[in-house]
Amino acid sequence: MIRNLLLAMVAAQNEANSAFMAGIEELAATDVTISYTKNNEGKNEKREIKGNALSFGVMPTLLSIQSSTVEIRTALSVAKTADTQNRSTYLFKTDMVDAKYQNAYNYKPETSSIIKLTIVPTPPSAEMLEAIKAVALKEKSKQ
Repeated sequence: MIRNLLLAMVAAQNEANSAFMAGIEELAATDVTISYTKNNEGKNEKREIKGNALSFGVMPTLLSIQSSTVEIRTALSVAKTADTQNRSTYLFKTDMVDAKYQNAYNYKPETSSIIKLTIVPTPPSAEMLEAIKAVALKEKSKQ
């Protein structure tokens, strides 16, 4: 159960990362031109600054999960088994402690195991920032 929860979180983060990189590529391919007038010794000179959206600091946002704690109540049982080489192995089994489980087995939720997972947002890694710069430079060199 915990493995499935963590795998689902990783899959969601991978999807968010893919969408983030697609956003980076789109911004790198978006041309931006800023025109302005500068007063130079009494003369107005028209000037332009050109670049992609990334060069002007426009960034997509990462999907972030706000800091939270997931609490799972589970009935944990351990079974000891012996294999053919007389070595003991331990198998852990978990069952969700819900109303159906409590009624079926006359189980007291106070005796359940509690697993707490804390989820916090993290900033992009240095590798991710380098990848963003590489995409921006690649698009800039195409122009």
